[in-house]
Amino acid sequence: MSEALSEDPPAHDAPASMTEPAGVRTRQLCLTALIAVLAIWMAREFLTPLAWAAVIAMAEWPLYRRALQRFPNHPGWLATGFAVVTALVVIGPLSLAAVTLMQESQAAMHWLQEVQQTGIPMPAWLPSLPLIGNRAALYWQQHIGNPQAANALLGSFSASSILTWTRSIGSEVARESALFLVTLFALVSLLSRGMLIGRQAREVSIRMFGVFGGDFLERMVGAVRATVNGTVLVSVLEGGILGIAYAVAGVPQPLLFGTFTIALALVPFGAWAAFGLASLILIGTSHVLAGCLLFGFGVTVMTVGDNVVQPAVIGSAVKLPFLLAMIGAFGGLAELGLVGLFIGPVIMAALLLVWRQWVEPRPG
Repeated sequence: MSEALSEDPPAHDAPASMTEPAGVRTRQLCLTALIAVLAIWMAREFLTPLAWAAVIAMAEWPLYRRALQRFPNHPGWLATGFAVVTALVVIGPLSLAAVTLMQESQAAMHWLQEVQQTGIPMPAWLPSLPLIGNRAALYWQQHIGNPQAANALLGSFSASSILTWTRSIGSEVARESALFLVTLFALVSLLSRGMLIGRQAREVSIRMFGVFGGDFLERMVGAVRATVNGTVLVSVLEGGILGIAYAVAGVPQPLLFGTFTIALALVPFGAWAAFGLASLILIGTSHVLAGCLLFGFGVTVMTVGDNVVQPAVIGSAVKLPFLLAMIGAFGGLAELGLVGLFIGPVIMAALLLVWRQWVEPRPG
């Protein structure tokens, strides 16, 4: 899409609004602003899916452009194919997680029934802890190991609560699936009409803000693409490396844990929950050394990935200082959700670009 924005717009005659009186142009601008506000208000429930479609379209545009050069007569089919691939990339891991969740929920209900009858078994390594082993074992037996104490500890967490929780997740998945369909339809439209949209957006930017407007728009598209590609690349690398570590350490369901790690790595410090849980599972099954080593390895991977590689990739691509890149990512996440991870740094890049435009010396 940046290629479309970088092309010279076709020559047009001066628009009629430029030759009309200032009062007429003012009323036209007011009418345009009113219609834009009404359109945004009408589509407010779909703004997030549309934002996702725009972000994905800008990230996929170079690949789509190459495919379009080979098959120039089928832009609609190509766009549909890209949308289908995008859907598979998203739905595949989610389907794996859903199937595993259904299996594990059955095991969890069976475990709860056992706990209600016998209590939570004490780990074999607990009494052997230096200095506090005997006291910890006694505390476990009194407060966790017997059925009454275990039921008091778990409180309202029961088989019925698991079923209620599963139903609530199902309703939320249905809602998000409908919004995801909106994203896919919008993605097809943006890709198939990307050249036209890019030319029109560049022309409007130049008319409103001069030559700076065209350059500004092109840089923003590049910033979005760099942010998406950098964040996704680092997340896949972190999740892949930790997924191998899960398999080596003996974590159950290493493929599922690796998939969760990739998804959570999109959020700053999110993957820490995945490998932290994996480490606790190993420690809870008497593999203390493996759990500690896995946690230390995960801390190393995430520290290097989140604090060195990702800011370097995103910051260098959009020419953002490290501090602004991190503030944009965290601020965007806090205000806009997951899509803010990509939009936040772009807003910071826009701020920096406008600032440089004002402080640069002007000719004459």
